[in-house]
Formats: sequence, structure tokens, C-alpha cells
Amino acid sequence: MDCELKASGGAWLSMQLTLDIAAHAEDLSIRIKTSSMPTLLELPRELRDLIYDHYFSVDGGYVHDFASNKLRQADGQNIELSLVLVCRQIADETRALGLRINTLRFSTFHSDATQVQAGLLHATHESINKRKVSLLNASAPDLLSSEDAQTIKIKYPQFAPMIDIWRSHGGLRILDRSDVDCGEAPSIWRDFVAFTLNLVSQNPGFAAKAKAGSQFWRPYDFDDAMDLNNACFEPWCIVDATEIERLQKKVTYVCDGLPYTWPNAKYSYSAATVSFRFLDSLSNSTRETIRKIVLLEDHQSIADPASHGRGYITLCQSHPKMRVERLVCLWETVFPVAKSSMRDFLYGSQDLVTKGLLDDERCPAGEITKAVGMWIKEAMALFALGMPKDSFTLVLDGDPIPEHTSHVFSTLQRDAAWQDAFDACYVRGILAEPSWFDRRINQGYMYEGLPEVVRTLSPNSSPIRTNFPLGSAESYDVERLLRENQGWSIQDWKEGWARHEPEEFQTEAPLPPWHLLRWGNVIL
Repeated sequence: MDCELKASGGAWLSMQLTLDIAAHAEDLSIRIKTSSMPTLLELPRELRDLIYDHYFSVDGGYVHDFASNKLRQADGQNIELSLVLVCRQIADETRALGLRINTLRFSTFHSDATQVQAGLLHATHESINKRKVSLLNASAPDLLSSEDAQTIKIKYPQFAPMIDIWRSHGGLRILDRSDVDCGEAPSIWRDFVAFTLNLVSQNPGFAAKAKAGSQFWRPYDFDDAMDLNNACFEPWCIVDATEIERLQKKVTYVCDGLPYTWPNAKYSYSAATVSFRFLDSLSNSTRETIRKIVLLEDHQSIADPASHGRGYITLCQSHPKMRVERLVCLWETVFPVAKSSMRDFLYGSQDLVTKGLLDDERCPAGEITKAVGMWIKEAMALFALGMPKDSFTLVLDGDPIPEHTSHVFSTLQRDAAWQDAFDACYVRGILAEPSWFDRRINQGYMYEGLPEVVRTLSPNSSPIRTNFPLGSAESYDVERLLRENQGWSIQDWKEGWARHEPEEFQTEAPLPPWHLLRWGNVIL
């Protein structure tokens, strides 16, 4: 190994670290070409640190390789660590330096080898959540005590009206739908359901209620009902295959009915999940050196991926210098396939593509806000759950067509203005105010607080930003909506909300047409 250091007039003018490691060299050494020059270890520490930074810094940072669960350079080459082998002092001075100065990049991952386990994990997660809601909805009206109700309201005040509904009106069939979250982040709704079911399960009448079953789900033996109540795993973690098999046989029965994997779906792990798998392989002291992590969510992935940022809360609390940036690709990951076409994308044959039967498919404008809003709402929930300020950023990624993405994103701005307009009508007595629950399931509403976030979004906003320009929202001014729609009935308002112009969106080059972009990249 050669180190050439040149000086002039007592000041260092340039430094060049030249590595010349022979393929069959048995010993590594440091030699200085000019005898009057000091050796590397005789240089001031500040200069050695500059050399170390130059040596370990990699264009594009480090990228993760799932198969080996190791990092590589962005160009695909192995990380160069020969300098560390020179001597113990250099090894100590450069320990984990590469992790400190380079960005660590993770992407979604899918392979034939992981398809079955990932699909089963996804189905297990979905089944557990649906069954818990159904069992709670059937038992809560009869078993929620006033003491339990008060405990739940203190912990989850945003769902206090739901407790009152159960106690006074009974179960609601609509809760059996998987898309009902009562206007909050879906993961918060699941937390609320799990917490409430656990309290209800301690009631002496729970066994009889579970065994009786309901119109919503199958009857349960007490042990099965308790297994369901106790079934809990973090959706951002890759769960042990043995545990998944146990849940499959005892709790979810995912193979008893519809297939748990759809033929055309590629069950990918989220970039967040991939990153946790890698970080778990490191020692705590090594994780402490990491400064910047980028998560590229470039395909749809399993188990409610919008919530997977929650896995970073404890990590960022333990490592306050760690910064996480999560880029979610809107076109490939978030913008939805029309519900009416979902089965074709999941189950249809390749003939649908080759014969052009999907050529007319477009992204439906009316379903965009719910899909994007879920990611926004989950990101905002992180900070109430303990995510340190400035530790996490969600980037809504419009590449490679940022200008067109801005046009599509105006749908979200429009819908946010309409949600505000509905609420203004209720407050001003223009329309009869609906109940807490009816407001959250009717047209004209997506997520609580979503309009406020949308109004402040920009390429520079925090903790959620875009990487594409946002058009002016002046054309969706709430007061203008109220003036233009003066005298409308509630039905008129609902019909107005449902009318989007345009009704659907196609991609633009360099992206392929919408149906080709999303073929094989849809998970239900």
C-alpha cells in the first residue's frame, strides 16, 4: 500500500492516498515514498481523519443486498475495507466509519424464494385484524363495562364515540369492511381494537359470547378466541415461519377459504422491513454509528406497509443521531388500481395484457386521496407515538414524471378542500350535522386532519414533503365552493364530491402505460 503526501512551505497542499494491494500479498504495510515525509500514523489526527473519510466515502452510499443481508457499494462492488487490516490502531480509528459517513439505502424486496412466506405473512396479518374487529364488534355491546369504557376513552380519546356506539346501539355491520378506520391512521385503529378486545376478553361472559358467534364471523371455542386475542406481531417484522404456521392453524385458517396468495401478486417486503432485518443483525454499538438511512418503497408490499415507519420509533429514540428518510413512489406503490379492476390484476391471465384487454385501464381519481392520505396519516401518527422530532421524513416521490404527478396530486388538494367545505356546512348550519360515525364513513371525508396537512405540503415541508412542485390550491378555495354550491342539499354535495375532473389518469413517458406499470404489482 502506497501513501503519497506532498507538502510545500510548511502547509499541506494536497494529499493522495494510493492503494496498491497485490493480489497475492501476504503482508500489508504503509510506506512513504519520500523519506522526509512522516508515515500515515505520524500525521496529525485531523489529517488522518480526512484521509479516512476520503477512503471510506462512496458515491451513492451503501445499498443493501437481501440475499447476503449485507451492504455493498452503490456500484455493486464489495465495500473496500483493506485499510482496516493494516494495523490495530487504524482499525480502531476507522471503526464503523463507513456507516457513519455513507447513506444506507434499502429497497422493497421480492423473490420466488420468499413469495410463499411473505404471502402467508400478509394473509395472516390481514386475517387477524379482520377477525379481531369482528369478534370485538359482536361482543363489545354486551360486555363492555362502564369502567372498561372509561379506561379505553382515556387511552384512545379519538375513539370515545365508538365506545358509546357499542354500548348504546350494538354492533355495526359496516365495521366488517377492511377499509373502515374511522378517520384515523389504520394502525392506530388496529391498536384500539386490540386493546379493547383484550379488556372485553377478561369479562366472564366472553367465553359464551365467543362460542355463540355472530352474524359477522364464525363461532370460537374459548381457547381459540383467546389465541386470537393474544395473536400479535409487528407487521414490519419478518415473523418466524413456525409462528406463522401456528397462527395459520390455530387462529387465521387462511388456507380454509380463498387462496392466501393471488396468482399475479408479488408479495414483497417493504424497504422498512428489509432494513429492520439488517439492523437487527448489528450490535447496538454499531447501530449507534449510523447517521442516514433511506428507504425506497418502490413497489407495493405486504402487511400495511404505510405503518412500517413505527418500527423506527424505538430505534430513533435509542439512537438520536439517526435520520430516516422514507421515499414512497406514488405511481408504483400508492396510486391505486381501480377497485372494479382489482380482480383482473390479481387473478387474470397474461392474455389480458397481450390481447390489449387492459389498455383502457387508468388510475381512478376518486380513489387517490384515500390511498395517499393513509400514508400521510400514518407518518403523522409517528410523532404522537414517540418518534423524536427531525428523526423521520416521509417523501412523496413523484419521479420520474414530477410535473404530471403534480397534476394528479391536485386531486388530493381538491378533496381536502371539499372535506373542509363539508365541515364548514355543518358548523354554519347549512347542512344537518351527521353523527360522529356517519361523518367518517360518508362521502366528503377521508381522514381527520388531512386537509390541514395537505395545505402545508411542499417540497420543503417537514416531516412530510414532496419531491415535485405543488400547484396552487386557489381553485379549490373553500369559500368559493360554498358560494358556488349555495342551496345544495346533502345529496347534491355528495354527488359533487364524487365528480372528479378528470375521472382517471394515465401515466406519461418514461413510465410505461398504467396497466403495464401495475401488472404484477398489486397486493390486496
